[in-house]
Amino acid sequence: VSLVFFIQSFQYSYTGAMGPGPGFFPVWLSGILMVLSLFYLYESIRGKNASEETWPTGQGLKNVLYVLGCLILYVVLIPYFGFIVTSAIFLFLLLSRHYKWYIGLAVSVGASLFLYYLFEKMLGVMLPQFGF
Repeated sequence: VSLVFFIQSFQYSYTGAMGPGPGFFPVWLSGILMVLSLFYLYESIRGKNASEETWPTGQGLKNVLYVLGCLILYVVLIPYFGFIVTSAIFLFLLLSRHYKWYIGLAVSVGASLFLYYLFEKMLGVMLPQFGF
């Protein structure tokens, strides 16, 4: 899969007028993914016993399901509440399990506003807005 993306990424220009172009990130990301995939295949072929790997159970499984539920909630809510509100809710739900509620709230709102400003205002990426 990474090889297909690597080949497809050359359809975009690697450089632009002000530096890296739209093909810069896909070329490097798919190239790194390809190298890591080759390492993983080598380790698999080398004989690592698959029975040693186990699925999470107990609290680990609950944590995985909680994060998965938060991701599903994020995807469902983002068209209705926009990027800032939904991202703040998502981050708060994840952070509130390990930090005090006010720290989780401050970090989630701050990170959401920072990412909105970075992508929407500085990079010109259109993000979902609040509203139905």
